[in-house]
Amino acid sequence: MKKRLLGLMMAAVMTAGLLVGCGSSSSDSSSDSASTETTESTESTEATADASAFDDLKATYGDDVFEADSNYDEYTIIEYTIEDAGATFAATVSRKSDKSEYHVHCMFYGDEQVVVVKDGTVTEDKTGFMETDGPLIVEAAEAANTWVAIQ
Repeated sequence: MKKRLLGLMMAAVMTAGLLVGCGSSSSDSSSDSASTETTESTESTEATADASAFDDLKATYGDDVFEADSNYDEYTIIEYTIEDAGATFAATVSRKSDKSEYHVHCMFYGDEQVVVVKDGTVTEDKTGFMETDGPLIVEAAEAANTWVAIQ
């Protein structure tokens, strides 16, 4: 995971250097290059933001922050609170690109939780505690919208 984060950070730095190093071009290609730069900048910002969020959550939760599931296409890491239990934790949520299936991996009260949510329904629940919260964690991950491609 450290290599992946380092790679993301290096890609962000190289993209920023590329954008800064580009000189002016003819007016015909300026709108095309502006569009490309905006897309690259947005992707770079999202990857950097996710890397920063991962580092912050890792500092707070330590080994309770799990790596993304490589069987999926994208992932995010969010902080989630189960109000009734008074528990806040970091959840790593991996998803298929078509948003049909999600893999949630977190630590809840000392138990490693692994939940698979397909089309809004829990299909796997390692401990049986996340039937209600699994889909809510997925909703929170979608609302945060900080997905990064799994390579």
